[in-house]
Amino acid sequence: MNLESNIKADPGVNWRVIALMLFTLLGSVHSFSAPTPAAFGTLPSIYDAAISPDATEIAVFANRGGTYGVLILSLGKSSGPLRALMLAERAKPTWIKWVNNDRILVGSWQSSNLAGTPITSSYIYTINVRTMEDKLLVKPKRIFRQDNSNVIDFLMDDPDHILMGFSKRDQSLVDIQKVNVVSGRSERLKVGRLDIQDWYTDRRGIPRIGQGLKHTNKAEEEWTLLIKDSEGETWRSADEYEGLDADNAIFGFTEDPNELIVGMYAGKDTLGLYIYDLKTKAIVRKLFHHDEYDAAGIVVSADEKHVVGASYIADSREVALFDEYDSLLGEMRAKYKDFTVSYVDQSQAGEKILFKVSGGSEPGSLMLVDAESKEPAFIAAYNPDLPGVDMGTVHPIKYPARDNVSIPGYLTLPPSITSQSEFQNLPFVVLPHGGPYARSSASFDYFAQFFATRGFGVLQMNFRGSAGYGQAYEDSGRENWQVMQEDVTDGTRWLIEKGYADPNKICIVGWSFGGYAALMGAIEHDELYACAVSMAGVTDLGDLVKDLEKYRFGKLSASNFVLKGFDSKGDLKASSPVHRAQELKVPLLLAHGRLDQRVHFDQFTRMKAALRKNPVKVEYVEFKNEDHFLSNQENRQEFFEKLDRFLGDTMGKR
Repeated sequence: MNLESNIKADPGVNWRVIALMLFTLLGSVHSFSAPTPAAFGTLPSIYDAAISPDATEIAVFANRGGTYGVLILSLGKSSGPLRALMLAERAKPTWIKWVNNDRILVGSWQSSNLAGTPITSSYIYTINVRTMEDKLLVKPKRIFRQDNSNVIDFLMDDPDHILMGFSKRDQSLVDIQKVNVVSGRSERLKVGRLDIQDWYTDRRGIPRIGQGLKHTNKAEEEWTLLIKDSEGETWRSADEYEGLDADNAIFGFTEDPNELIVGMYAGKDTLGLYIYDLKTKAIVRKLFHHDEYDAAGIVVSADEKHVVGASYIADSREVALFDEYDSLLGEMRAKYKDFTVSYVDQSQAGEKILFKVSGGSEPGSLMLVDAESKEPAFIAAYNPDLPGVDMGTVHPIKYPARDNVSIPGYLTLPPSITSQSEFQNLPFVVLPHGGPYARSSASFDYFAQFFATRGFGVLQMNFRGSAGYGQAYEDSGRENWQVMQEDVTDGTRWLIEKGYADPNKICIVGWSFGGYAALMGAIEHDELYACAVSMAGVTDLGDLVKDLEKYRFGKLSASNFVLKGFDSKGDLKASSPVHRAQELKVPLLLAHGRLDQRVHFDQFTRMKAALRKNPVKVEYVEFKNEDHFLSNQENRQEFFEKLDRFLGDTMGKR
């Protein structure tokens, strides 16, 4: 289905100016029958966007030569000169938000090294959209502070201020600060505590909830939950609220300041959304509960005063609007029923909405719709060098694990496969996701699509331990890493048994935990795989535990993230690729960034040293000034070019 066929231009929008501006900053849009490796390594042309409160302008994070900048687009008939501002070279974008009609805030982060330990630091820039003058909103003084972008509430009723969480005394504390969006001057509203990391406001913008973990040297969770009365200044402990636990997931408030939205299982295996009445101190009603998938969040109205729906992730992110609400975005979802329609931003009165239309084979387009005309208009493509018509098709599947548990996943087939009869004996890439406690979905995956456009079928599985399928499914993998690995292996065997995959041309590939799973799969089952690729992969679980313990809550993270999945230190060692390097018999591509905070670079060097005496063919790729995500465009392009050559050398022409 051609996305552009459903797009009409809004005559009230100055599209000539928009097209000219995007052309100037982003470059022209090309169409490729087979996109190059560099095209897959190119960062998205746009990252995030926001519309001004009065619906006259759009601010866009746009990519120019690998560096993101902020571009202001006029929706009126007179736009004036081009207004653009580039971020610093090493800054990576996170979000963009209008706080009033003349000013935007943009979030960014960057990676660095502190006393030999890789870290990330985040910042907010405040920008006058008339002059494009910018400065850091809050800058740490006298202390080192990593998190300088923690927004608690954008305060829609106060265009001059936002609420932020930071301390001027200790970076471990999170005070509630009211910050002027122009000067950055702040007024502390509440002193933080070491056992509170997150603050939540009600729909009035009043801080009402504080939640966090007590910092101990033990691998045990000790939660704190503080609740402020809807009127007055009294804060109370969760112990005073029967049926409310300190570790309950908090999703916010309804328009009633006494109605707290909490995540609960309520006798089911999946997480649902429930209303806890802080006056009567009881659960009073169910807001949303899906039988198959965990709730992921709430959906609010344009003025952010009402909760109008809930979200969850099935094959892609889904939104369930409550019966009493209908929305313009809901109409767009009906219009683009073969695609995923995602909310991006809306004007203060809700008369214009920005949204993204994407799909498993479609990288996505930024769209604008007017509430009066209800006709969507195209703004820009997220990945113009990756046209959806040349991408592979994505199909949800399930396969049986060795204990007959059904494992959900996705097959991405090469664009050349146009019939069921052609789907046999294909070269395949098995692509386990990272995390490991994340999940794959049917949304556009540039990594999977790269392989599909190279002639490979791609299998992505949500092995046990993956998020979103309920508590039992998560726990069965998280408490036994061997089960997660077996689910990956069983997926490969299923491909062979079904005749889908050429048993002599299967490569296992992964990033982060997926890189670990690729290494372990190749080591334990060289009869299944012709090659392996590990990007930013874990190689030494014992060392990973030590690395995690260098950070705050490190012992707890190590226990919950790694140690609970193994019975003993012996099992931990036996499940570490670095201690089994001599068993590797298939060609390997091993790549890593030197500033990786998630998986430290010494995981790469340890594996490289362990493989020194192994005669197997290994290609090593290390990236300077690079994080866990290959955020540097040149590095990402180089990775895909090396990956393309590696697959050609090991798997042959396709």
